[in-house]
Amino acid sequence: MDSHKLKIRRMYLLSFLFTFHIALSSYINPTFLTNVISEKYVGMLYTLSSLLALALLSRSVNILKYFGNKKLTLSFLLLNMLALVGIISSSSPILTSVSFIVFSATNTLVLFCIDIFIEHFSDPTKTGKTRGLYLTIVNIAWMLSPLISAMLITKTGGYTAIYVLAFVMVALMTLGLVFSVKTFKDKVYIKTPFIETFKYLLTNRHMLAIVSINFLLQFFYAWMVVYTPIYLYDHLGFTWDQIGIAFTAMLAPFVILGYPLGILVDKYHVKRRNILKLGFAIAIISTVSIFFITSMNVLLWALVLFMTRVGASMIETAGEIYFFDHIDDQDANLLSIYRDMYPIAYIIAPTIATLIFLVLPFKYLFIILGLILSVGFYIIPKLKKIKNA
Repeated sequence: MDSHKLKIRRMYLLSFLFTFHIALSSYINPTFLTNVISEKYVGMLYTLSSLLALALLSRSVNILKYFGNKKLTLSFLLLNMLALVGIISSSSPILTSVSFIVFSATNTLVLFCIDIFIEHFSDPTKTGKTRGLYLTIVNIAWMLSPLISAMLITKTGGYTAIYVLAFVMVALMTLGLVFSVKTFKDKVYIKTPFIETFKYLLTNRHMLAIVSINFLLQFFYAWMVVYTPIYLYDHLGFTWDQIGIAFTAMLAPFVILGYPLGILVDKYHVKRRNILKLGFAIAIISTVSIFFITSMNVLLWALVLFMTRVGASMIETAGEIYFFDHIDDQDANLLSIYRDMYPIAYIIAPTIATLIFLVLPFKYLFIILGLILSVGFYIIPKLKKIKNA
């Protein structure tokens, strides 16, 4: 096995550990935070963490040129662990809130750094396979986490054990990274002023389109991750055991579909635009249907949530393949903007939802989200019609 294959496999493993540490707490964070502040303002903590991440991502090329990706990643990991210590040990609402903001922001920043490592070690002729396999591996972590989190809450009667396990996972990932990227050499990162990058996107409308599609996807995730657990737990009265089952089923499509979709694009030249169209249609229909469901049948909820992520998985995989087919690891400015969509979504989505609470009941969030996703059908035709695009 050549060294690049070995290194990228190590990155897959480290990505799994880091994603698992994020996923463990991801769906319990909103309900945990309602013990600290009102549910109507939980989204604001996500907004603040996203502003912090966005501020650093906007300076990513300068920071990378100064520190290098290896040192930068380790620095963010250290801050992430310190934030977890704050969440675990603090009884102060202010310190807990600040710790959560740092924890959430550094999660975004480490994932950005991991993208650079993976793009560096990957074969540019096998983007579909590389990104599809990567998404499958990290999404195994997402699928496993709800059941484990629910079990820990049930057995311990609280949230602390989840954050302790998350700390262990990120510590293992940090240790593994130290030994896995010893020989990593940064390429010359292209420093492009934001205005120049923005002009590039305006000139290359297909890249603006794929960035916009990623924003819609991240908006969907932000909305669903923050408000679905609150809706099921606080408004409908499901137990965490039931939610754990439903969320595990919900996340299965990311494990099932990521790699096969990558193969379909690489080997069988299935058009990414067609995958995106079908993905948006499925996501919209299933998300809107949540508004109409009053049943407490866990299997029904598992099926509906499963279908929301079938659509999201198709959008995510096809979008990632398209984007990474058009950049390399030197294009940190473009990668930064692409990953900026995650914190931007977490700024905009909770802000809009908070305003909606002023005039509409909670469950109307799902109809409005479906309407927002429909913008995707306007954007998709702007992607290039070349090869298997």
